[in-house]
Amino acid sequence: MKTRLLLSSIFLIASTLSIKAQYTKLFDCVDSTSGQSPYADLVSDGTYLYGMTYMGGTYSVGLIFKIKPDGTAFDTVMNFSGTNGANPLGSLIYDGTYLYGMTNRGGAFDFGTIFKIRPDGTGYSNIRNFVGSATDGAFPNSGAFYYDGTFLYGMTGMGGSSGYGNLFKIKPDGTGYSNLMNFTGPNGKTPNGSLIYDGTYLYGMTVGGGTSGACGSGGCGTVFKIKPDGTGYVNLLNFNDANGRAPNGSLYFDGTFLYGTTSGAGFWGNIFKIKPDGTGYVNLFVFTGLNGGKPRSSFISVGSFLYGMTDYGGANDKGIIFRIKPDGTGFSDLFDFSGVLDGDGPGGSLIYDGTSFYGMTSRGGTGSCLNGCGTIFRFNDLTTEISDNNFQENISIYPNPASNKLFLQSDEKLKNAVCVNYLGQSMNLIFENNSCDISNLSKGIYFLSLITENGKVVTKKFVKE
Repeated sequence: MKTRLLLSSIFLIASTLSIKAQYTKLFDCVDSTSGQSPYADLVSDGTYLYGMTYMGGTYSVGLIFKIKPDGTAFDTVMNFSGTNGANPLGSLIYDGTYLYGMTNRGGAFDFGTIFKIRPDGTGYSNIRNFVGSATDGAFPNSGAFYYDGTFLYGMTGMGGSSGYGNLFKIKPDGTGYSNLMNFTGPNGKTPNGSLIYDGTYLYGMTVGGGTSGACGSGGCGTVFKIKPDGTGYVNLLNFNDANGRAPNGSLYFDGTFLYGTTSGAGFWGNIFKIKPDGTGYVNLFVFTGLNGGKPRSSFISVGSFLYGMTDYGGANDKGIIFRIKPDGTGFSDLFDFSGVLDGDGPGGSLIYDGTSFYGMTSRGGTGSCLNGCGTIFRFNDLTTEISDNNFQENISIYPNPASNKLFLQSDEKLKNAVCVNYLGQSMNLIFENNSCDISNLSKGIYFLSLITENGKVVTKKFVKE
């Protein structure tokens, strides 16, 4: 038996109760001391959550921070100064030793940087200064890298041969930089979000460009795929306003469909899915403002639902947390942000630790910034059982912790299995004869959602040594 696993987004943060959800604000960002406007995702090393702010800090151009999942022990890992980077918009990733990230500005030429740093704040290295040339990029505004164990793959929002950004790879030590593709307009412009990988292709989206003229000369954006060596580029979808416009987040892949959001269809944005070969497009849901609007986050799959957030809309026009089934049914507004009390404008994606979701808002909270400096929060969906359910006795994984092989024992026939890690990466693993090779996984905590053919779901936690 072969069962496909996908590694997609994850990991790990006070208090308002409602019928639908429990929300806990863990921390209020406070400009110069703890940063302002966190736009991206949190990552975890198993003890601390790590993130970045776009502004604030000692030099007012952002910082890297860490905080424990209970909201204590906030500390600044590093203040960006301009020389070492400025204004990070994307997320960090962690390889077990270093945190890696990009800044939108700063560095030697003020076109942005790629950097690495240890979680304790030591070992900082600026491994790339973007120069904005035809063979280089500028102003990376996308999310985290995809890391295959040898190369980091990322995108920039400008630069390249046409000034519309590029897709590149680089080794973690700063060597081996390669410009894999230049965005030219017809194949997309201004990429945003993170890249994901299905074992053969990298997938991503661009905010503008494409071949449709429905959005004028700027284009409505694209969905694309490309091989890690820079060959095999395919423009899978040209948005044309009717089917979406200006995607700002990352894609999620469940083994059959790619799922994503746009921020402009019908003004408020939509949710869509499409097959990796470019067929099977479905407009799953259209936001109206009252039910959320202008999503910038990406999906996380937990149980039988996709969970996400919108930057605006909802009861207070400050964004929502929502869930929806992959077929487009079952949409539910789980939480409405309100501003000072709990945050405003969740820009990044949710992460999950097997029990709770964690995320950040780019505005709101009690900080002294105009409209607030942003918050860090924890969220629990009280309307469904996400963790192990009533058929847990029929399924088990072992050994735990595991180092090379993970084994599955089940009385149920599996339809799908989704594995979530703290790096926010997507990759394919295969269970064959009820065993799976996990030797190439980074060490850390993983959550495995197992879905049977009759729709039962169980989530199992395991540790990779």
